[in-house]
Amino acid sequence: MEDEAWESVDIIKNKKGEPHVLQQKVKVFTSGMTEESSGYTKPTLEHRLVPLDKVTK
Repeated sequence: MEDEAWESVDIIKNKKGEPHVLQQKVKVFTSGMTEESSGYTKPTLEHRLVPLDKVTK
């Protein structure tokens, strides 16, 4: 079974000095037994910047 998720890599500031979270998309591979089974992740080349306040509350 395969799924996708975003993994937080680092916190950086944009040109205005606002903190953002650098995230990398990962593929998640599970054994298929249950959704809570342990699996492994494989990073992809896709990244995104998300404002820190959108990730934390």
